[in-house]
Amino acid sequence: MRRVCFGVDIGGTTIKLGLVSQEGELLEKREFPTQRDLDAAFDDIASHVRQVMGNFPDAGCTGVGVGVPGPVLEQSWVHGCVNLGWGDIDVARELGRRVGFPVRVANDANLAALGEMWQGGGKGCRNLVLFTVGTGVGGGVICDGRIVAGAAGGGGEVGHLPMPFRPDWKCSCGKTGCLEVTASASGIIRAAREFSPFKEMETVTAKDVYDAAEAGDENAKRVTREAGSALGMAAAIVSCVVNPEVILLGGGVSAAGRALLDPVEAAFHKDVFPPCGGVRFALAELGNNAGIFGGAALFFTQA
Repeated sequence: MRRVCFGVDIGGTTIKLGLVSQEGELLEKREFPTQRDLDAAFDDIASHVRQVMGNFPDAGCTGVGVGVPGPVLEQSWVHGCVNLGWGDIDVARELGRRVGFPVRVANDANLAALGEMWQGGGKGCRNLVLFTVGTGVGGGVICDGRIVAGAAGGGGEVGHLPMPFRPDWKCSCGKTGCLEVTASASGIIRAAREFSPFKEMETVTAKDVYDAAEAGDENAKRVTREAGSALGMAAAIVSCVVNPEVILLGGGVSAAGRALLDPVEAAFHKDVFPPCGGVRFALAELGNNAGIFGGAALFFTQA
């Protein structure tokens, strides 16, 4: 019997669900709206699980791996998800009794990092760090093939490392000067709006800023260099703690490719402790499917 596993990525707007084989093949994927009522959301997931399994009668399901946007303890308890309106809940128990399979839960960014380790940009590595650079900056840390969740489930929150670049800018977490305020798409846009032509533009995207830098605009170059320097410094700090083999950059801003990677690598090598400097930088490869593969990896790669 073919072994399969579900990966489920619960977001504030949509839920992505996929059935993955033990060999790493995505057999079927579905996406559907996230119900604000928690019971309704779990019922929807269970319904789709049953429907998908009906399409693969010769497969045996090992379990359901779930990613949520909040801290997770013991691969089960979620202590609040602001984006979902959740309080404290034992997701593994509540969803498990609906789907009839074992359920394991992790923070969504940590799960994306695990997915990238198994079938993405970190394939073949057991020690990696993922920076997801989008509206905010998230991340995940994998050591010896396992998620570093920490005592309270807050491990891997690299976006909230304190940085010296914008010490007075307030972050969404309530602190000031976090990596996120400088290196995220939001931070890049905010910094660019200090200069022409961006301060005269009605709408600005991070892509606009990177395109302008590529075209030679000095102010845009200044902004993108600063974002890259902040990410590189953060990567150097994290590397001194966990000494990864590879550092991956994902999220919407990673579409800038080498324009993002080059200044990050330069800043990293300037700041890193030399014995921890032998790191490969690469772009994440799984995109929106990273959480699905990570959910499956909770069962297929973890003893």
